[in-house]
Amino acid sequence: MAKEAEPRKHHYVPQYYLRNFVGEKDMLLVFDRQTKEPYRSKPHGVAAQRDFNRIEVEGLEVNAVEKLMAEFEGETAPHLTNVIERMSLADEKDRSAIVNLMAAMTIRNPKRRKEMSGAMDRATRHLLGKTERYDAYVAKMKAAGKQPEFSLRELRNELKNTNFAPSKEGIMAAEIDQHDHVTELLWNKKWQVMVASDDSGGFVTTDDPVTIRWTDGQEHADRPGIADPNSEIVFPLSTMLTLRGRPEGAEGVVTADAAMVAEINDQIIAGASRQVFAYNHSFKFARGEEQRSGATLNQDEQFLQQKKPAGDSKVVALKAN
Repeated sequence: MAKEAEPRKHHYVPQYYLRNFVGEKDMLLVFDRQTKEPYRSKPHGVAAQRDFNRIEVEGLEVNAVEKLMAEFEGETAPHLTNVIERMSLADEKDRSAIVNLMAAMTIRNPKRRKEMSGAMDRATRHLLGKTERYDAYVAKMKAAGKQPEFSLRELRNELKNTNFAPSKEGIMAAEIDQHDHVTELLWNKKWQVMVASDDSGGFVTTDDPVTIRWTDGQEHADRPGIADPNSEIVFPLSTMLTLRGRPEGAEGVVTADAAMVAEINDQIIAGASRQVFAYNHSFKFARGEEQRSGATLNQDEQFLQQKKPAGDSKVVALKAN
């Protein structure tokens, strides 16, 4: 019997999570910034990338990380079900599983990997091109009775043409290093379970479902990070439930009326890398004081042409102050 091929399609948003947003025939309604036309898909067909978790490390199986992620998802899935059914994070095991799930999805994302790669490349380039580092090189050459082999300008020109982006495996190692710190920050938030009112149309989710925003709910020149003391987290759990984590305040269950659900959906949609997922068109999203129908999202210019503030990156934002 032929050996079954290893899976090459790796999900960065777990399918068991997305199933809490499916509608008719267990399908998601997908809004895509690039294709613009909404379509239906099973959770298996979205939020995935070929070989996303595949590694090339001597002594390790190429799908070792993917298998570990499958185990992680198997452990966290029952706790997500518990939280949805109980509408509570009071159980410490449930809370631990959910904050770990949020941390994993915050860090492990194609957009985040691209941002992290660019940030590490720029940091290395900047460090090597610093004047004091070049001066130290010149002093060392002169102490050895030699002349510098290149000028600072030549060095910087060379740096412009050199790629210092880390390997995929290097980025994945950084993701692992950040996980516990991010989990701790999320654990320490004060969490409310927000229940959508029956007339609201419910919550949506996205291919980057952990949304970080300022506690005042206003637009700023940049976006906060998880470590920012003035940040709050919005994480949809299902069509009818969303978690909101704040730096202080009471924990518990809060009913979200139609206006609040529309405002929260606006924030969730704004955080999407590319795709928004809903069970049908009945959800609402806010545009100022107006509540717009989900049926219009694929025509909404703010969604289709969204540009985030320069420097917007959860990677940088994850660093503690």
